[in-house]
Amino acid sequence: MINVNNALVKIDFRSAILRIGVAAWCACTCLSLWFSKADALTVIRLGGEELPPPSAAEFSTEEGSFEFRQLLWESFDQDEFGTSNLMELQPGFVRPQSLDPEVNITPLIRERGGTIKFNDGYGWKDEKQLDFLFDDDETTPYSGEARGNLAPCARRTDGGGGIKEALGGTPDIQCRYIKFDFGGAFIIDRVRFFPTERRRDTLFPKSFRIGTNDGNHLENGNREIKLTWRGKKFTDWNVIVDRLENFDPIVEVALPPDPVKELILEAITGKWEMAEFQIFGSGFAPFASYTSSIINLAGPAVLGTITWSGKEESGAQVNLTARSGDTADPNTYWRNTFRGEERSRFDAAGKELDRTAYMKLEGGEKGGVTQNKQTWQGWSPFFLFSENESNLTASKPRNFVQIKADFHSKPGEGGSRLDFVQFSMTQPPMADKVIAEIAPTIADAGVLTHFTYKIVPQISQGNSGFDRIEIHTPVASEVEEVRISGVPVAWDLISQSNTGISISIPRVDETRSGELLEVDFHSAVFRFGTVFSGTVADSNRPNEVNQPVTPGDADELVEGDGLSVALAGIDQRSIGDLRLSSTVLTPNGDLVNDELLIEYDLINVEETESGSLTLELYNMAGVRIALIHQISASSGRSSVVWNGKTGANLVSPGIYVLRLAVNTDRAVDEVLQPFSIAY
Repeated sequence: MINVNNALVKIDFRSAILRIGVAAWCACTCLSLWFSKADALTVIRLGGEELPPPSAAEFSTEEGSFEFRQLLWESFDQDEFGTSNLMELQPGFVRPQSLDPEVNITPLIRERGGTIKFNDGYGWKDEKQLDFLFDDDETTPYSGEARGNLAPCARRTDGGGGIKEALGGTPDIQCRYIKFDFGGAFIIDRVRFFPTERRRDTLFPKSFRIGTNDGNHLENGNREIKLTWRGKKFTDWNVIVDRLENFDPIVEVALPPDPVKELILEAITGKWEMAEFQIFGSGFAPFASYTSSIINLAGPAVLGTITWSGKEESGAQVNLTARSGDTADPNTYWRNTFRGEERSRFDAAGKELDRTAYMKLEGGEKGGVTQNKQTWQGWSPFFLFSENESNLTASKPRNFVQIKADFHSKPGEGGSRLDFVQFSMTQPPMADKVIAEIAPTIADAGVLTHFTYKIVPQISQGNSGFDRIEIHTPVASEVEEVRISGVPVAWDLISQSNTGISISIPRVDETRSGELLEVDFHSAVFRFGTVFSGTVADSNRPNEVNQPVTPGDADELVEGDGLSVALAGIDQRSIGDLRLSSTVLTPNGDLVNDELLIEYDLINVEETESGSLTLELYNMAGVRIALIHQISASSGRSSVVWNGKTGANLVSPGIYVLRLAVNTDRAVDEVLQPFSIAY
């Protein structure tokens, strides 16, 4: 828990305490992210601490009506499930680590999270003498002579021999292996090594190979060379440099521009030495990632919008995502019981495993770690980085949030940058939980259908309750009646649009907890599995986040237990209907039928499909006269208005045919509709 002089780090944007809080935070050694409860809108920002606090205008609210809290990029903590892999962390941004082609990175490997080790036949080990390879002192050599145990020379995975066989299979030949693990994949341009000056002409490796491994576990065991020890353990790599006879005391070799996680030196043991082993690379790490610590919201909170700022370079990609949950640990831990393939979530004494208990298990007992799906919602789909804003999707108020960003960079291209991520929340929620379902759960495509939205709130003392309901619909919809416990109640329409309806109702508070609330309305569906999501709100808290409803069994007397509606009698057609405002277009300026309103319904056209829609005008001879409309197709009801012109000219009077065509991954569907132009 972050504590500064026994006071929580709580930063109000109206106060100059921001910089003081940040400085104290940086000095704090305990990095669990914990907040006190607030009775208002709260904005939490991760990173970007050099920026001014957000303005009230960003949240359509008034000065002083929300709190602002700051987190630092550096505050990630592995004990709180935070990680930083190959990331450069700055106060104002995070981005993948990069390499300077003129800088020898060997001395930097360990501080960047990598390792430098040799193999003694029992595994990869540290060796004090390895430090001589990167101490920037050309008088302190690393010796290639045999000392202690060494690994047997590696063999080719295709069944062929190795460096030992290539040199005649002399029985007493041993190999020395040094592995440079960069902690992640980088583009390594070249390698350079050499002996001390006074022995440069005699003591250098007479035979060696250099190999690389990109860290792809799917390829393990299939690369060219495989070094095996203790029966099962191995390291494998592809040969990049193969010199069975080396006559150069100073070796400098270029490597192909492929990602490298591990670089392995294989050399015949003997009287040789290396003063320095230098590695040079360039560009950004092809893959880097940052995961925040679990952010403790100190109680259930309604999650709102998430915004971010940064730069996604050409050829690079930032995959930003978030998840939320109810417990401080998002994982479930498993123990192998050694009864066949059985695993258990409990230890031998019957106590449920937590992280500490799992780490104390013997290696063979550890049965793996999975996400706790009972208490945590999975990672959201990647947010579209260029849009800079989205919604934090949570099925109910949550106690914890975690944010993750994966960075993908291409060789020779720029690296992306993430300046900050911030999200809004409301505490306390309007209700502990608001269960909702819709009936019926099957409807005819494009047909106006009578639906009932059923809600059962669970409201405790301290929750404000709600007096507004918003239902998201695929088309403009009309409310007919609202009932509480079967009794009709007064309601008012707040807003109505093509994407939803919002109404006000009598306040529902803890005295009505558990009562069934029903909203009757008419709407239409165009896609299988259309979800009628919804929210509730409190008019006394107008600047705060609406609370989403949770799909579930709100009324046991009706079938279904969710908000998804299927389509009845699905076929392969994509176009449901094509309607014209008039069969005759008269663009003569008298304001009567001067324009043609063209409405159409598309059914089961997924947004992820490469579908495109075209609306074209043909004459009766089948000649295309004009392309009126062209967009990417998606399910729903849409419309377009046409003024009778192609370019600046009116189309000649006559009889024409409108052709609406949709090209999806399945087929091309079309509908033809004749009409006339007269003036």
